Amino acid sequence: MDIDQYEEHPDQPASQGIWAALLADAPWKAKSFIAAGLATVGGLASWMADLSSPAVIGIGGSYLGGFFFGWVFRRFMRAATLIAGGLLACIAVLEETGWIDFDWTTVETQVQHAIAAGQQGAQGLKHIFSGYLPSTGAAAVGMFFGFLKK
Repeated sequence: MDIDQYEEHPDQPASQGIWAALLADAPWKAKSFIAAGLATVGGLASWMADLSSPAVIGIGGSYLGGFFFGWVFRRFMRAATLIAGGLLACIAVLEETGWIDFDWTTVETQVQHAIAAGQQGAQGLKHIFSGYLPSTGAAAVGMFFGFLKK
């Protein structure tokens, strides 16, 4: 055996752990994330020196939290989509072979109940978030840009 086979070659990607793969394109490398972080830190320093109100901290922190949540949600949705697709394919194969018998009307009823419960919860959150409109808006914008971060 040639010893060169065991050396790492720069043109071939090295095997990475799961955390290294997840953080390959970390959200804190985005320009808007860095700018919001600097604005938040500057707002904190200004507030501690009694030069401004804590509103800048709240809005900047909301943007940072929303950005990070959007980034994590995108990663989660990729994995959840793959898992759900695999499960649906397995269910279809098992049902087609006769190993299981699914009552699709019951499944549809349960899904409709879950959607109705989610809509009621969203209405309650809408009333809560309307009281925190500036921070909610910043968090929503942050989630949007975080979700777009690849």
